[in-house]
Amino acid sequence: MKKIYSLALALCTSGGMLFAQTPLEKQAIQATYDLSYLNEMAATYETTYTQQKNATIQRALIDNIPVKLTLEDGGFAELQRFAEDGSPIYYRTFNVAAARSTRTNHLNIGGSLGLSLDGQNMVAYVWDGGHARVSHQEYDGAGGANRVTIQDAASEGGTQLNFHAAHVTGTITASGVVASAKGMAPQSQVRGYMWNNDVAEATSAAASGMLLSNHSYGYRSDLVPDQYFGAYIQDSRDWDNVMYNAPYYLMVVAAGNDGNTNYNGNPLNGNSAYDKLTGHSTSKNNMVVANAQDANIANNGDLISVSISSSSSEGPTDDLRIKPDITGNGSGVYSTYHNSDTAYNSISGTSMASPNVTGSLLLLQQHYNNINAGFMKAATLKGLALHTADDAGPSGPDAVYGWGLMNSKRAAEAITANGTNSIIDERSLSSGQSYSITVQADGTNDLMASISWTDVPGQVVNATNSPNAVLVNDLDIRITKSGTTYSPYRLTSITSN
Repeated sequence: MKKIYSLALALCTSGGMLFAQTPLEKQAIQATYDLSYLNEMAATYETTYTQQKNATIQRALIDNIPVKLTLEDGGFAELQRFAEDGSPIYYRTFNVAAARSTRTNHLNIGGSLGLSLDGQNMVAYVWDGGHARVSHQEYDGAGGANRVTIQDAASEGGTQLNFHAAHVTGTITASGVVASAKGMAPQSQVRGYMWNNDVAEATSAAASGMLLSNHSYGYRSDLVPDQYFGAYIQDSRDWDNVMYNAPYYLMVVAAGNDGNTNYNGNPLNGNSAYDKLTGHSTSKNNMVVANAQDANIANNGDLISVSISSSSSEGPTDDLRIKPDITGNGSGVYSTYHNSDTAYNSISGTSMASPNVTGSLLLLQQHYNNINAGFMKAATLKGLALHTADDAGPSGPDAVYGWGLMNSKRAAEAITANGTNSIIDERSLSSGQSYSITVQADGTNDLMASISWTDVPGQVVNATNSPNAVLVNDLDIRITKSGTTYSPYRLTSITSN
């Protein structure tokens, strides 16, 4: 096992450890949040959304622009607003052996690590283009109780069954009645929402103790202005604001399926193979997921080979932050469907890779809590996943795979070995402050160090391909040995680090 040192710094936040899954844990974590401010944020986002949506529908009716669309690839789109230049902004679903590829099966009951992690008492949240069928046989819990619940049926005019939401939900939580459809966390619970009013709803859910949410949707990129590609826009900032004020909450996002398209008329550095991320995919504090083909994995969990799906959207951001963050497996995923309690189907895309990662992260939180009686902050969870990912593609992080293919097994091993072969440390630093630690390398295994933090929301960028840094707290990490200092990876261009 590699020597691992992962330092997660939570800036300007207090350091509680307990988090919300049981009612008592919810109360404990809520005591560390400014709930009045979070509730005020949720109300503001709710008002903004309602006003914007009403104005958008009125304009759509006048201009004869469709509000809801079924797309040629089978996806679903819904008008959200109009951009500054009048372009219609649609949310759309991203369509085009997951557990084995990310080694999550090693954590499950019967897995090689002996951890028996199936998401017991854990909760994932799903925002999507509709709702899962809660009565599906794969969602049954003890005594036949449904483990999937719909949270916004009243505001959406009832349950809106949707194949995409059902498939995403099953990828996280399907119990394995049909073995090939078993989800990453097959005993977990899922709270489902439609994507309308997502920021306000997520703010309220975060204030109530949400750890993880999955968002397998994003902008319809063939209609957005070129300025949006790679840019830190208001949508990007809003999500960062939620996560900064609820530092245990991590939003997991599908990168999109525009890898084979060229909708950006002014790509970064003129390279049309890159710069395809928009909206919440350019936020700083979330985790954006690329899609790989089924990986070739040895029985012991080692990666033999993996290839990216050609449809997976490439980054980076305009200021050369590494996005996507990580890669999951979303190719040919077999999961639950919406049209009956026994319906299944196979779909491919980053929409499927994202819940593959979300469910895996849920198990890592469960494992950490089992050992430490408390959950990791979102920055720690994200940093651990990136730190332990298998490098893929060019050496080091890149704008295609991010930090590599998720390796749940290695991440769980790092949690188990914390304090011996690994160090996972949550700290707070003040402006100008530094922190150092001395470790002993064995001279054989790689010594790896990383740092991760939840950043303050940045300034919205209204220019095309602006190189101005969006990071507010720009922290650095160095390793020094015998007078030689080693610097961390960073992107120096869209194709080099």
